[in-house]
Amino acid sequence: MNAFSAHEYTALTQVPIFPESLLPQDILDILIKRRFGVSYQPIISVQAEEVVGYQASARFWTAEHQAVDTGRLFAHLHQNPLLLFHTELELKRLQISAFPFNHQGGGWLMLDLDIDSFIEGGESLDNPFIALFKSHAWTDRDLVINLVENHHTADGQRSQHVIALLQQSGTAVALEDMGVRWGMFSLSAFLDASIVKFNGAALKAMNAEAAQAVVDWLVSAARRIGVQTLMSGIHDCESFEWARKLGVDCVQGPLFARQTIELR
Repeated sequence: MNAFSAHEYTALTQVPIFPESLLPQDILDILIKRRFGVSYQPIISVQAEEVVGYQASARFWTAEHQAVDTGRLFAHLHQNPLLLFHTELELKRLQISAFPFNHQGGGWLMLDLDIDSFIEGGESLDNPFIALFKSHAWTDRDLVINLVENHHTADGQRSQHVIALLQQSGTAVALEDMGVRWGMFSLSAFLDASIVKFNGAALKAMNAEAAQAVVDWLVSAARRIGVQTLMSGIHDCESFEWARKLGVDCVQGPLFARQTIELR
C-alpha cells in the first residue's frame, strides 16, 4: 500500500479526459500496466457524526499522468466484456487489499460492483467475485457490495439473481440510487438489501414535495424492516441537516472530502 506519487495525485485532481479521445492501445496500456488506484470516500453516521466506513472508487490515468473519466471508461469497456471483467476483478482485489482498516475496526468497506462484470464471471457460486468477497468477509457487515446497474438495460430479474448469489455467499448488498432512477427497484430487492442508497442532490433537484415524500417513504420502510439508509450527494451543512431531519442513518458526499483517502 503506497501513497500516490506527485504525478499521480495531479492526475487524480485534474479535470479527467474521456476515453473516446484515446487510442485503443492507450486504453490497453492503462489496464495492462495497472495505471489505476483507489479513492476511499468516508461514510458518516448522521447521529454520531463520525466515520463508520468508506466506499471505494476507481481512479485511472494515462502514461502521461492524465486523469481518465472513470464512468466513461467503464462504459467504453462494456464493448469488450472479457476486458471489463478482468479490469473490475483486478480493481476489487486492489480495493480490498489496500483498504487500511480491514483489521482495525474501520467499519464498512463498500465496493461498487458493475453487474455486467459480475455476470461475465458466471452465474453460479463459482463466480470469482464471490470467492474474492468470501475470502475477505471479516464479519458479516464489514464488506458491503453496492450493485451498480446499467440503466439502459434495466434488467431487474438479472439484478435479483446477483443479489441472491451474493447473499448465499454471506455478502451484504447495497442498492444504488433507490427512488431516483428506474432499474433495480423492486420490493424483493428492497427486502433483501442490507443498505439502500439514494442521491440527495438528485432528489433535491426534483420537485421538493415529491422528493420529500420519496425519502420519507424509503426511510420509514427501511427502518421497519431493519435496512440501513445512506444518502449520497451531501454538499453542505444544509443538506446534512435535511438528511438528519428525515432520519437517514448515514451520509456521504463532498462535505466530507477532507476525510477522503487516496491510495494506489
